[in-house]
Amino acid sequence: MQDYSISKCTRRCAISGRGLEPGEAYMSVILPDEDGENVRRVDVSAEQWQGPNENAIGWWKSKMPAAAARRLQPAPSGVLLDTLSDLLERPGQESLAYLLALLLVRRKVLIEEESLDMELSDAPTSHWSLTCAADGRQWNVPLCAPSAEALPKLQIQLNELLFTEE
Repeated sequence: MQDYSISKCTRRCAISGRGLEPGEAYMSVILPDEDGENVRRVDVSAEQWQGPNENAIGWWKSKMPAAAARRLQPAPSGVLLDTLSDLLERPGQESLAYLLALLLVRRKVLIEEESLDMELSDAPTSHWSLTCAADGRQWNVPLCAPSAEALPKLQIQLNELLFTEE
């Protein structure tokens, strides 16, 4: 299977050329390029939409965001590290701290410490030793994977931690 890169909305109707207004409905369609090797996205205002082209790979309806809508920005790594420290000090927040630590490892903000003791021991450890790649600070995060029932609530909490308004 081949992966394709699909561009963001052009914010312009491909048929009329006019800009799409905030709150206006529009259709997006994915079409193969002439060479058949790549795809392209075409955005069409709802009033100009005549249905998908016969070569269309897929299409969907969207709405331009309101002008006053605020965009969420990822919280800075330093703020997330401070939040991790705070979560580790609060009882009952172990699962959320674990998920935040996983994310910070994935972003390469934290790196896993490799100690000789851990490599030689077959016994499972109850904590994850992590170090900040930028400043060398260290954290011991309890290995506390959340239950399936707790995941929806934790996902909401994690999103509140990860993003901030502009």
